[in-house]
Amino acid sequence: MMTKAFALIASLFFAGAASAATLDFTTSTYDATFGPNVATDSVDGVNFTITATARGVNGFRQGLGRGLSFGVPGNGMYTIAIVADKDVEYNSMYGKGHGSTQNAGQLPFDIDVGAVEVSGGNMFTDTTLQTVVFAGGPISVSAGETFFFHVDFDALIGNNIYASALVKSFDFTVDQAPTVPLPAGLPLMLAGLGGLVVLRRRKA
Repeated sequence: MMTKAFALIASLFFAGAASAATLDFTTSTYDATFGPNVATDSVDGVNFTITATARGVNGFRQGLGRGLSFGVPGNGMYTIAIVADKDVEYNSMYGKGHGSTQNAGQLPFDIDVGAVEVSGGNMFTDTTLQTVVFAGGPISVSAGETFFFHVDFDALIGNNIYASALVKSFDFTVDQAPTVPLPAGLPLMLAGLGGLVVLRRRKA
């Protein structure tokens, strides 16, 4: 029984301190069109500031089926810059490509962290909703650092400039600090359990 109690309490201390959550672009927070281009969102204890850049007048673009609509030319949105107030890892995104009206393929994107490109390419393979796991694995972004998701103009070929895409969400993971700091809490817990073991043996 004592061994089980020790295992249970220890698991509370050593259990993974990370939690997965979703930054959802389908909500009314991102409704603005041809207007405000900065939104704030709070998810799982993380505060996000999202800035949209578009051709013509800046602002968020909501596509059919809701979500952020990217595309060029005209007034299409082509970049969002996301800043979180905690260290996060972006694991994947959910959305779809609309394809090109001239059948020239899907809209290509790049992902930069600060000034460094970390991923890129035709992330959506077709026009159906899909989860896209970022090439190379989760993308780590420090608190206050900017995560850029933008159309890769250099990769646009021919009539691909008429392509568009809909991004509904990003899945991310945030490290959560333990309720009890391990350096202080762990020795106290072990000492207490040790005392209980000694008392139990004396009674026996």
